[in-house]
Amino acid sequence: MKKILAILCAAITAATAAEAQKCMVKVGYQEKYTNWSNNKIVNDFVLLIGNEESRYFNPVTQVVDSMLSTPQGTADFNNMVAAANAAGQRPTLLPRDRTYIIKYPQKGEMLCYEETAGELGNYTEPFSEQSWSISDSIKTVLDYECIMAETDYHGRHWTAWFTLEIPINNGPWKFCGLPGLILEATADNGAYNFIATGLEQTDAEMPRKIYGHDLSEKMDRKNMREICWTFYTTCAAQMKAQYGVTIKEVKLPDGFDLIETDYK
Repeated sequence: MKKILAILCAAITAATAAEAQKCMVKVGYQEKYTNWSNNKIVNDFVLLIGNEESRYFNPVTQVVDSMLSTPQGTADFNNMVAAANAAGQRPTLLPRDRTYIIKYPQKGEMLCYEETAGELGNYTEPFSEQSWSISDSIKTVLDYECIMAETDYHGRHWTAWFTLEIPINNGPWKFCGLPGLILEATADNGAYNFIATGLEQTDAEMPRKIYGHDLSEKMDRKNMREICWTFYTTCAAQMKAQYGVTIKEVKLPDGFDLIETDYK
């Protein structure tokens, strides 16, 4: 595997413009955190890395949103959900997380699509907002020797582990800016954690369609966080005011906050 990836990294450097729409590396990541209702959340993401861009998304959510993008697909999805409910089972396909991040290393920026409190928004962010300090600590992740790096990023302190054996400037979620692929990243004593679960060479076409964000609007990143936090802290009142529905007030877990806290 390491030999294949070494050849692959050389191929990325030498790739022609005609090959720019091809994926070269596929990395699986698992995200873990405790949400606002004190549930332990585990989401699976895929990072597809090409020559001119990379795409990070939840594959199940993209499957569901692709179904919902057509009348027939919507009907099929609704029938599947109805059948599962009738059988007293949880539907096998449910959207998980609509985060979709496209990184453009040659431009030094990323385009981030998100859903917050039911609103779809997107914003652009420069790579330069991440400034890393590299240490001499090492550990192994997926059989790769990784080096520790730290950064204070958008309100949280992050510790990441990257490998020089895969010299690609990329990683889970928004992370980038190190001389090797980031295989693990943890915030503030484990409040949020991303870890690689597998990686492979691929020559699949880079997906072009971003399902589920057709109505996404340009928004300010911090404003999106403010909207989300307001929803979490006033959810019961909003439901009562907008829909006349009474729900139990949710007490946020001690120490809970969003993945980015610089909105305050």
